[in-house]
Amino acid sequence: MKKFLIYIFLCLGLVTPLFAQEDTLSITPEVPLKEGVYLSFKDLQTNNPLTKENISSDADKSQSDFISKTLTNYKEIIFKYKGSQYRADVSKIWGYCQNGTIYINFKGQFCRVPMFGNISHFFATVVVTTYVSNYGGYGGGFYGGGMGMYGPSVPVKQNETHQFLLDFKTGEINECTPAYLESLLSRDIKLYAQYMDLKRKKRKELMILYIRRYNTNHPVVFMDPQSGQ
Repeated sequence: MKKFLIYIFLCLGLVTPLFAQEDTLSITPEVPLKEGVYLSFKDLQTNNPLTKENISSDADKSQSDFISKTLTNYKEIIFKYKGSQYRADVSKIWGYCQNGTIYINFKGQFCRVPMFGNISHFFATVVVTTYVSNYGGYGGGFYGGGMGMYGPSVPVKQNETHQFLLDFKTGEINECTPAYLESLLSRDIKLYAQYMDLKRKKRKELMILYIRRYNTNHPVVFMDPQSGQ
């Protein structure tokens, strides 16, 4: 519980001033994340989602959860683009933005991204397989495998909540580990040096803090949809 409260505190401090660059749009109150469906990662990079107005639906589009309900209740969506009608498989949609928050389609689920930036942090439920020794004495063992006292290992699957990082530059998603964070922080030599000076235990404990510092030093900027740069 203590670690969760610390994480929430750091996330609340994430908002920082962002500055415009040539052929880019920065995340500011004037240019917020646009609400809609990201058919691809490039749609996020350009802040150019499919708007809910272009989605064909009988549901009330004024509802704040229209997008999440639509993607949950249907296997595909029908939308209009430049006068033509198209279909999109929900399982292949990259993600969406609703009420200013991004959701990533990852591991068959739309995961909320509470910390968005050049390095984004989020949680996802994954299936983990562990192997339990089939031990149960003679006469077939606990699982009835007939292998005596020491039978073969039995795979056991269970759901676990893991942390992941999204690299806004490439769209790559990897588990949130000190080693992967080091590779991302290496783009900022000064910050990387500070992080590497920490003891191994501290690197793990202060990951969220250094993600926040990196995002402060390197605010997200969107590519221009027209120029593609």
